[in-house]
Amino acid sequence: MKDTCNCFTENLERVKNHLTESGAIPEGSIDIDVRWQNQVFILSEGDFSPVNPKINFEFRVPKKGGGHARNLRKSDISIVATHCCYCGRKYNRDD
Repeated sequence: MKDTCNCFTENLERVKNHLTESGAIPEGSIDIDVRWQNQVFILSEGDFSPVNPKINFEFRVPKKGGGHARNLRKSDISIVATHCCYCGRKYNRDD
């Protein structure tokens, strides 16, 4: 059996319970769906984080004649974690 952690699943359940108990989700509500933003589905074998943080960046490009463009260029990238952000365990990946 692999040495795995359930930190993301456990913490998501804790958040759902907190939202329900605190009244943020009213009593009697149905079809409650709580999930991570930027959740990923990885087809590779191995142990991965179910969430990949997204980093947004923006910049003004230089003009050929000097100065910079008026409009910002915006883009983003996602990163893949090598360790669990909760327990610090290194993910076992089949490279």
